[in-house]
Amino acid sequence: MLIVRRHGTRGTERIQQEMEEVFRSLVISSRPLSRSHVGVWRPPVEVYECDTALVVTVEIAGVREDELQVVVDDTVLHITGTRPNVAPHSKRTYHEMGIAYGPFEAEVFLPFPVVIDEVDAVYENGFLRVTLPRAQATRIVPRAGEPATDGER
Repeated sequence: MLIVRRHGTRGTERIQQEMEEVFRSLVISSRPLSRSHVGVWRPPVEVYECDTALVVTVEIAGVREDELQVVVDDTVLHITGTRPNVAPHSKRTYHEMGIAYGPFEAEVFLPFPVVIDEVDAVYENGFLRVTLPRAQATRIVPRAGEPATDGER
């Protein structure tokens, strides 16, 4: 599994591109907001926070660990990979179809600053668990003689 840690902010070009996609889907055509029209699916994701970290769990059974990519920057956790089709060339008639195959991606916007160098990802029993430690808040102490702000009284 590849974990990429990026210091810096998310590119404005990508945000602009995503906003244009949403605008086109709402105004110009009746395409759904999901990216299913290009074959990319989003796996089930759980996100919760505790006192020390943000924890993201993604259900992606059937994916090899070396097919996963986890990229984290100051504002977004981006998870991508591919679940191979188990029988891509055999003729079959589906009676029920509920498992997505092919490329997937999931983005989670980070609600608070994290320590990027300490991000940990573990893939076990079909679940990817990414732990993003909460960054310590910094406190600004005024120099002697300067009035304190409302938050420091």
